[in-house]
Amino acid sequence: MIFDKRSLLLFASNALLLHLMLLINSSITFVGFNLFILGPLFIIAPLYLRADQFFITSLLTGFWVDAALPIPFGVVTLLMLTIGSLILLIRLRFRAEKNFHPTLLAHIANFITGVTLFYLSTGANLTDFFIPFSTSFIELIISHLALLVIAPWFFNFQRSLFSIFETKTEPESLPFV
Repeated sequence: MIFDKRSLLLFASNALLLHLMLLINSSITFVGFNLFILGPLFIIAPLYLRADQFFITSLLTGFWVDAALPIPFGVVTLLMLTIGSLILLIRLRFRAEKNFHPTLLAHIANFITGVTLFYLSTGANLTDFFIPFSTSFIELIISHLALLVIAPWFFNFQRSLFSIFETKTEPESLPFV
């Protein structure tokens, strides 16, 4: 198949998660912190799609996130391609059809992305980085606690979209058991 429908489904579900995250953050502004739950956007595309379809999905999603967030343009796209390529190279090691490995990968991707974006948004030197980072440590903990609930739901939602739209529901290359 030249074009995989799953890449459009993944892009649409990633845009939905980004929109929900922005809605939640706009509704909890009185609390004084923001949730950062971009980790699940990085995971299912490299685990389920071929390399060319993963690349298209990551570019579309990365540009969408870069345009929606007040960060330097291209950072999330570059992080999506880097983290996704690493996952794509070792995807035979992960069980994509269960939720444990994708959720663990989502936490790792969320932490790497959050620290990178925080460092770039503060514009601080490496020596001054830990002073404002300690103030947003609470945001990081709460975001990862929310990610414990949101990530399995999101991965099941994406898999159910595959079955609803009658596409291939298993990854491209399942590991041999």
